Amino acid sequence: MTDIARFSDEWIEYVKSSVDIVEVVGRRVELRQSGQNYLGLCPFHSEKTPSFSVNAERQFYHCFGCQAGGNVINFVMETEHLSFPEAVTKLAEDKGIPVPAVSKEQQRKEAYRDQLRQANELAARYYYRNLRSPAGERARAYLQGRGITETLARDFFLGYASEAWDGLVRFFEDEGFDPKIAQAAGLISQSKRGYIDRFRGRLMFPICDHLGRFLGFGGRSTKEGQPKYLNTGQTEVFNKGYVLYGLNWSKDEVKSKDQVIIVEGYTDLIALFGAEQRNVVASLGTAFTPAHGKLLKRFCSQAIIAFDGDKAGQRAALRSMEVLYEAGLQVRVAELDGGQDPDTFARTHGADQVQEWLDGAKPFREYQIDRIISQHDVETREGKLAASTELVSVLAQLTSQIERDEYVRYASQRLGVLERSLAAEVREKQGIGSIKHVHTRRNVKNMRPVQVEAGDELREREIIRCLLRQPEHLRDLVEQGITAHDFYHPDYRHVFVSLCENSSDPEGTAIASRLLSLPGAIPGWEDCVGSFFSVLKKRRLKKIEEKLSHLENDRKGFDIRMEFYRLLKEYYDIFITES
Repeated sequence: MTDIARFSDEWIEYVKSSVDIVEVVGRRVELRQSGQNYLGLCPFHSEKTPSFSVNAERQFYHCFGCQAGGNVINFVMETEHLSFPEAVTKLAEDKGIPVPAVSKEQQRKEAYRDQLRQANELAARYYYRNLRSPAGERARAYLQGRGITETLARDFFLGYASEAWDGLVRFFEDEGFDPKIAQAAGLISQSKRGYIDRFRGRLMFPICDHLGRFLGFGGRSTKEGQPKYLNTGQTEVFNKGYVLYGLNWSKDEVKSKDQVIIVEGYTDLIALFGAEQRNVVASLGTAFTPAHGKLLKRFCSQAIIAFDGDKAGQRAALRSMEVLYEAGLQVRVAELDGGQDPDTFARTHGADQVQEWLDGAKPFREYQIDRIISQHDVETREGKLAASTELVSVLAQLTSQIERDEYVRYASQRLGVLERSLAAEVREKQGIGSIKHVHTRRNVKNMRPVQVEAGDELREREIIRCLLRQPEHLRDLVEQGITAHDFYHPDYRHVFVSLCENSSDPEGTAIASRLLSLPGAIPGWEDCVGSFFSVLKKRRLKKIEEKLSHLENDRKGFDIRMEFYRLLKEYYDIFITES
């Protein structure tokens, strides 16, 4: 039997979040929707009136007759008589999720990480108690001034690190906890006189992973003359590039709404929670990473960035937008005027106004275009040219023809230039810029970049989207003689090579993710193939015509006439085959 220790909590949570309990239960129980729940006859006892309920939002089931209940793993265990690891393995395999094989060394490392998390949890309890003691009076006054109620402070397990040099050290001693583990967790450090607390005189924000396990802390100074924030340094369990503050509290709401609101800091998040927005996470004041995007993509498909309204916040928003977009999320930006931040806005406006502000968030590209134009004086010729140069670079990166057309139209209207002129500049930029994207592997490494016509690109894109959804058709396409040279667009050529080689790389994965996240249904395979082969026929004819034109004016060479006849026959055969 498989040992349960081989699976980490993160992996088990990943499997649970990847399956839909309604779908799994529906394979065994005939369900009908009733409000937010699904009802059916209980599979665990005999009944004629449905008392078995499945909650899609919370992903659990419960029978009001026999009191059976649990999550999707429990259901598979009970109905298929499997152990916990066997049930998780079955769900993972059904979803195509690789099942990890964990060595004893990996188990040892996980046990060590558990000790670090335990140290953080003990410290959180110590800080929590301090905040509610006489020593925490100044911290409580600060919270009151920031509009953080006792209820919110309790909900987010806020605490206080006292001014004492060794308060936490003594607490660990009383608990019989190894100080070396606490030091490795970044909670205490060693001095000439022994161990001392790392955090002193600070309001403490516990930072958890999405499973609710304590990983580290953010400490906010309660007096002048000190750095405002002091955070846990990188440890075996804490890395800012992989953690989002508040996801443990907000993940259910994020999944339910299929949307996440992203802010920069702890108080921004807590203020929005207080304004009835509970699908919020914070980036811990650091740059957004691909790991952040990948994590959020597991819970939702839409993101609203709500950073500070100052220039630093705008720059951070732009960086984050690109990362989230690459992760396959639909991104919008909620703007604030006059250097405001979400914390201040939420505390000075009602819940309805906060909702209205978020509802008015701009699409990612629209925000990007508006910001570029705002940085130039487009009333002058020089400013307009400078803005258009930046806009062309941005628009040329869009792989979707429809998306590009829409934003070329929007940008031309905002900039006050002819749409066809801006579109021509974008097409020219794509032709120039595609050199760096040409795949360098094997038979396509020396392929010259070719300008792709708008309709042709759409047909190339759709057949690649079809192949990503139905890779079994790849063999048929290759057997019909299709190669990487038949894809003029560098991105689609890149994906085609990856599919043929059954390999992957970050660039190809990002392109595939963007293609699969595009709106609109993917046409059927036959339609895609027919359209694509029409493009290839047109390109073939064009090449022959170019050669014929060249030969017509060429008076040199002995075999000109034979080559001329051969090309005419090839040209004629194309039409005969087509008819």
